[in-house]
Amino acid sequence: MKYSVFYSFQAPKEFGISPEQLYHEGLEQIAIADDLGFHQVWLTEHHFMNDGYCPSPMIAAAAIAGRTRNIRIGQGVVLLPFYGHPLKLAEDTAVLDVISGGRFELGIGRGYRQHEFEGFGIDIKHRKAMTLEGLEIMKLAWSGEHFDFSGDFYTVRNAKLAPTPVQKPHPPLWLGAVSPTVRRELGHSGHHLLVSLITDLDETNREFKDYEDALVEGGRKVEDYPRALIREFYVAENSETAWREVKPYFLHIYQKVYCPPHLPFYHRKPDGSKRLVDDPKDSYFESVDFRQNRHIIGDPEFCANEIRRYRDEANIDNIILRMQFPGQPNDQVQRSLELLSNEVIPRVES
Repeated sequence: MKYSVFYSFQAPKEFGISPEQLYHEGLEQIAIADDLGFHQVWLTEHHFMNDGYCPSPMIAAAAIAGRTRNIRIGQGVVLLPFYGHPLKLAEDTAVLDVISGGRFELGIGRGYRQHEFEGFGIDIKHRKAMTLEGLEIMKLAWSGEHFDFSGDFYTVRNAKLAPTPVQKPHPPLWLGAVSPTVRRELGHSGHHLLVSLITDLDETNREFKDYEDALVEGGRKVEDYPRALIREFYVAENSETAWREVKPYFLHIYQKVYCPPHLPFYHRKPDGSKRLVDDPKDSYFESVDFRQNRHIIGDPEFCANEIRRYRDEANIDNIILRMQFPGQPNDQVQRSLELLSNEVIPRVES
């Protein structure tokens, strides 16, 4: 089992934290994670959000590369349609891989929020085609050879990328997939699948099955493709303290960011029926039912048991844990990071 950390760099004004303070503290925490031997740090991207949700994760990745020595740096995910021309993203990826000594991994998404596409003046209906063309261009660019490309959205004339990435043929590529069709496409193409932090344990297993069935159909070995999963995470000395401390920052995410109508949630009742949760203020987001099988928040023993379940029941080999919830005080985050390293991981490994 590999252990990684996840940062979105959100600074909600209601919690009295500035972007300057947030990035300073986040980089400090990531440097500590590097010293503690964590496998990866993952970043993410959104645009035009009131809480400043990181809009430039490639810039943040460069800062992390300069502050760390061993931890790998992943994007989970950059939104390719918003990068102007995929050749620029290919160049930035190559430079990041060079300056980090081959520690960079690129996760790519299409985007799903209408207001982001409106902000960039892009028709959201074109997001899939733009992403597929962009991927093709970047792979051609990373070969280091002269190439041409003519598509519906992008054109390349006699381009040759320099420098090229340290990792050959290119850094690992991760893609998110919200539908079974897209997961099968990823499996057939041999890209790595990055599963969202909003899935519960059953959904996680279903998503990996879609993907791995397609890997086998494509003649690939499932064991060559790691199972990585992002989870909300917070650990404190006891479970009551953990929920009390993290609750306001946790609810910011699910009442203002990952909330209806942007993302659908269903409350599964004991009788097996499902209720659509379409109100961000629904009490479901504060319930144990919502956190169960989806989020890891509690004392060291509880958190270790949950991580063990993901390892044993879903074959997860890289668990990616959110370290700093939006606006959460630095002392809480650092204590959670230390407890994870000193109390949770040893329990899992024993």
